[in-house]
Parts: sequence; C-alpha cells; structure tokens
Amino acid sequence: MNLRSLDLNLLPVLEAVYTERSLTRASEFLHITQPAVSNALARLRTHFEDPLFVREGRGVKPTAMAEALMPAVRDALDRLRAGLEPRSVFEPSRSTRVFNISARDAGAFMIAPRLARRLQDVAPGVRISWTQLNRGAISTELASGRLDLAIDVPGIRGTDLEREPLMTTPYVCVVSEDHPAAQEPLTFETFIALRHVVVSSRREGRSYVEEVARSHGARITPVMRLPHYMPALEIVRHTDLALTVPALLTQSPGLVAHELPGVFPQLDSELYWRRENSEDAALSWLRALILDAAAGLDAAGGQDLHLGEHACSRRLSLGE
Repeated sequence: MNLRSLDLNLLPVLEAVYTERSLTRASEFLHITQPAVSNALARLRTHFEDPLFVREGRGVKPTAMAEALMPAVRDALDRLRAGLEPRSVFEPSRSTRVFNISARDAGAFMIAPRLARRLQDVAPGVRISWTQLNRGAISTELASGRLDLAIDVPGIRGTDLEREPLMTTPYVCVVSEDHPAAQEPLTFETFIALRHVVVSSRREGRSYVEEVARSHGARITPVMRLPHYMPALEIVRHTDLALTVPALLTQSPGLVAHELPGVFPQLDSELYWRRENSEDAALSWLRALILDAAAGLDAAGGQDLHLGEHACSRRLSLGE
C-alpha cells in the first residue's frame, strides 16, 4: 500500500462505519452528512481495491479486507488522538480515548465491572483495553507508553514509577457445600490435608498457596492448576477440591467459604503509573475512577460469604 496516496482523513470514516455497521449512524457519530460518508467510503474502496463493506439487513458488514485493516487503523488513530489531546485538558463525555490497563485475574474481576458502569454514565466513548502482563514487563510497558496503568501486588520495581495503595482483601478457602469439610473447623492442618486446585498466572513455580504452606514446613501438591479463578470456582462447586481465593470473588451459590488460619496474609493491590504522566488530566481522571471503584468495594463491606457452621460468621471486607 502506498501510504502517500491515501488521504488519512478517510481513516476515521472507515473506523466509524466499522464500529456502527451503518453509514447513517457513522455520519451522525462523525457529525457529517451521509453523502460525505458515502463519498469517503468510495475513495477508500478505490484505494484498497476492495468493497470493504457489504450490505447486511439495514446495515453493512465488513469484508475480510476491512477486518484485516481495522487493528492497525484503530491503533494508529488511538495513538494520534492520545498524542494530540492536551495533557492539561480532558473532557470525559466527549473523549474516544483508549486506555490500556494491566491487571491480574482478581484485580480485573473486582474493578472492571464497577469501572464499566461508571464509564457508561460519564464517558461512553472511552474504551478500556485490559491485559495481564508478566510483572517483570510492567515497568517497561509503562515507560514505553504502551501501557497506561497497572493493578498488581506491591513490589513492582521501576525508578520512574508512581504507585498508590488500591485495595486489600483477605483470602478464604472455598469448598463445595457438599464437601465433607464444609461444616468443620478449618485449622492449618486440616487445610493442608485438603485436595487443592490452585490459581497462578505462571506456567511454572510454586503458587501463592504452595509458598505459604512451604514457609510453614508443610507441602501442598495441587490436583489441578489454572490461570484464572472463575473456572477454578466452577471446578470446586462440582468436586471435592478446595480453592484459596480472594474473599471478594466468592459470591457464588453452592460454595462454603472458610476463613484461613492466620498464617495467610491478605492480598494487597496497588495502582501503578509512569511518573511523567502524573499531570496527564486524562490519566488522573481514570486513576480517580479506579480508586473510587476500589473504595466502593470497601464501603460495601465486601460480599456476603456462606461460611461453615464453625467458621467465623462475620462479613469479610476489604481492609479487615
């Protein structure tokens, strides 16, 4: 493709038609006339020698060529918008900026739904791209600008990083409500004796649960290892396996949650960003939303846990 022969002003039209699946809605979004959209689309079709969109019902659907083009087009436009947007001025209601956030499974589960609801109300054009990076890559990705924010455990290193405590939640041990240990007291010894499924984002190495057990002279050999909590919780619901999980993830029928012995520390999370972006109005706004979402979890007192008869029956909340 000869880029010099392409009018780059046409790319927002391509993006709008792709997103809206309608020339009429694309014209409304772009605040231009429908004939102007049609003219721009005709020029794009000539340039790429492809229809790009074909009629489907009352709208249009992209061709294989359009599907192939869109990732690069969107990435280019997102970078251009972010670069041209004044760092000291940000209007959430009018912004179409894409923010890239790295978070572990539990962090995304707790924060993303609340953040999505808030964005729907105040910034419907803003998009969030969630990913899960290896901790060793977070500092580099933030420095490169490919990542805007990260939610992870304390200890991420980087001389140019800023951080702020985000949330704290205790771990609990969950088993099926039909599990023989569901109504029994949970001591360290009975916990170690359970058959475990563990969650770890790493392919190798000991999980959090195995590390804690080992530090106290015990050993756990997991029956199954997964990278995410949701399938692990479903496995626990239908087997005799036990799972150690952040308390805020346990609101699910068919499970009994036990407080863990005191040797298990709580899960602390921090919000990370690049120091030079501290005055970026858009990122400051997003950080405030994320911190507010975490505070909302704390204020809600966590989630009600279905505790066994001999387990402590208080509510487990963030910060306890």
